Amino acid sequence: MDIHAQKILEYDKIIQELAAQAATALGRERCEQLLPSPDADIVAARQADTDDAVKLILDQGVLSMTGVSDVRSAVARSTHGAQLTCGELMRVGALLRASARLRGQVPKDADRSRPVFGLLAALEPSVDLEKRLDRSIASEDDLADTASGQLASIRRRIRDSQQEVKTSLDRIIRSKAASLQDQLVTLRGDRYVVPVKSEHRGDIAGIVHDISSSGATLFIEPMAVVEINNRIRELMGLEREEIDRILSELSELVSAEADLILANTQLLAQIDFLMACGRLSIRMAATRPQINQSGRIRLPSARHPLIPKDRVVPIDFELGARFKTLVITGPNTGGKTVTLKTCGLFSLMAMAGLQIPASPGCELSVFEDVLADIGDEQSIEQDLSTFSSHMRNIVNITNKARPGTLVLVDELGSGTDPSEGASLAIAILDHLREAGCMTVATTHYKELKGYALKTPGVENACCEFDQVTLRPTYRLLIGVPGVSNAFAISKRLGLSSEIIEQAKTLMSDEEISFEELIQTVEKSRSEAEQMRFETKQLHDEAKKIRSQLAEERQQLKDKHRDEIQKAREKAREAYQDALQEIEQMLDEIRDQQKAQQFDFSHRLATSARQKLRSGLNKVEGEIGQETLKSYGEALKPDDIDIGSTYEAPALGLIGKVVEGPDRKGQFILQSGAMKISVKASGLQIPVPDTTSPKKAGRRRAKAEKSISMDRKMTMNSEIKLLGQTVEEALSNLDKFIDDAVLGGLAEIRIVHGKGTGALRAAVQQSLKKDKRIKSFRLGNYGEGDSGVTLAELV
Repeated sequence: MDIHAQKILEYDKIIQELAAQAATALGRERCEQLLPSPDADIVAARQADTDDAVKLILDQGVLSMTGVSDVRSAVARSTHGAQLTCGELMRVGALLRASARLRGQVPKDADRSRPVFGLLAALEPSVDLEKRLDRSIASEDDLADTASGQLASIRRRIRDSQQEVKTSLDRIIRSKAASLQDQLVTLRGDRYVVPVKSEHRGDIAGIVHDISSSGATLFIEPMAVVEINNRIRELMGLEREEIDRILSELSELVSAEADLILANTQLLAQIDFLMACGRLSIRMAATRPQINQSGRIRLPSARHPLIPKDRVVPIDFELGARFKTLVITGPNTGGKTVTLKTCGLFSLMAMAGLQIPASPGCELSVFEDVLADIGDEQSIEQDLSTFSSHMRNIVNITNKARPGTLVLVDELGSGTDPSEGASLAIAILDHLREAGCMTVATTHYKELKGYALKTPGVENACCEFDQVTLRPTYRLLIGVPGVSNAFAISKRLGLSSEIIEQAKTLMSDEEISFEELIQTVEKSRSEAEQMRFETKQLHDEAKKIRSQLAEERQQLKDKHRDEIQKAREKAREAYQDALQEIEQMLDEIRDQQKAQQFDFSHRLATSARQKLRSGLNKVEGEIGQETLKSYGEALKPDDIDIGSTYEAPALGLIGKVVEGPDRKGQFILQSGAMKISVKASGLQIPVPDTTSPKKAGRRRAKAEKSISMDRKMTMNSEIKLLGQTVEEALSNLDKFIDDAVLGGLAEIRIVHGKGTGALRAAVQQSLKKDKRIKSFRLGNYGEGDSGVTLAELV
């Protein structure tokens, strides 16, 4: 691919934005090496990889690349017998931990043919080496005592000897306090000494190791500790030897696993690269383009990615279907050059496997080469004028022109005599057309407008100009030649009317007629566009009114049903209250009646009860019928189809009828795992309107999916509690865990710092009681040590 074209189309800036999305140096290096490919199979594979990364990020969030660093140099040195440092070994161990962690994020039922899952599954753990390094490395500069039994023993003996020295010196300090400059123990050349006043040199027998700059203080190693200090020095020598042995041994282990480590490094670089591609797509609100090899380009609502979102004007662009050469005319600053760059940059991005900021259904072609001549490359040093610099690029383009090439030329033929420039421009366009190129050219020459009108396979286009405000709208209009609007713009800027009228008289009648024709066509098109817009507004408004009327009608229906229901419920409550009161009165009468009056009282009570219950049953029956009517017309047994979906409004259920009718005329309605018997009159066909439970459920599901997607795009898997009180930290942690659960995260990272340990203890005590937490642990070295807690969510 032509490097010059990539530069002027600003492909390098897109690569810079891509690299900024990478989480590791390995991923950034991979991003910076990305170049467009003319191979259709490679482009298709790259697009599939990026699309899979976008889907994974939206579904599960961005994969954490914590612990991944570039260890290639260290591993390569180990294979040549070099001894690695503690820091290098620590980074190798962190990379192995990251490899195992990322491999573990592949779900058991995952489709391994998906690009990202395939890369994750290909990571190979080295459990033994990982554990050995984790056990052996304490920091960037030191080994852990657990690196070997011999090292632990030597260090224990060193500590014991150091304590023995300090005990001896403490006795000397207490007994010879008057002879000392300060009552403290210090080190000189790995030897423990005490600061003695020079005039009391004879009070303490020993070896002088140093003298202060003033000469007032002698740093003396008392004879009582010389032997112990000698022993410590010998032990330290043994410690260094053991450390060298262990580092050499660990380096050999790394060398033995070099192929595995380097393979994992490449896989991790590719994973981080794909995550960067996915994140860039989401940040740009980009779409996966359809790819073809026929030169066809279709870009609906294309937005140049390097123009701020609040300023960019979407354009609709096409090339290669109805025409192979597009001539764009119109005034300066109208958007012609941006259109050229958008077409070229999108083609390069697509061939690099990146998605583009355009509407769904966008389409781009794989080209053998993209050639461009955009901008003024006038050079004083090379004695090149604007015309000469353009022609040098044009010569290069015409020499490379062939089928499968996209050519973009800005201000074709400019910088020289207009008549010669126009003729030259037409000849160049003809050469490119006959060579089979897809060509987009901008120009001010009216001759090229006529050329496009009469030449097959060539089309006019212009950047829209508002005749009322006399300002460009930056919209691209294909099929319409542009006008320069020089007179109108000059008048708006203040040029006198006399000069403008004089200029018009100098134009030929043919030129004036042509410009007027184009202006008339443009005016008619603009009016038609305005009418179409107004018609659409009226249509949308009518649709909105119909929707509002339907909603109001449903609300009135619901209100009427509710009022009937409330009235009948009120009547039923009155009957129930009356029945309860009568029952109480009858009980009192029964107790008060004498034995001879019992039969009459009993009959009276029974009659009263029967009348009240009859009235109550009648009201309840009417309530039930009204409830069913409010939900729709009742069905008959012959109307019911086994296997179809029905609604039982009184029960609030929707399900399938699986059996019936039985001898009692009842059907079995199954909703989920529940089965229930319902009469045909208790069933109805679900109403397919906007208020139906089914559509409401779909809307709720869609809203929940939208909320979940937004959380995953923005959810961070880490919370920092540094500097917070325990109460503040626990409150913020609780909210963060809620968000993490809703966002679908599997693991979170809690940064509480080391400090006094109070905050860490409070956090871990809270996690123990939290049912949302499956397990938790302190970070390993390279993950934050005891200043970080890693928790796995249920």
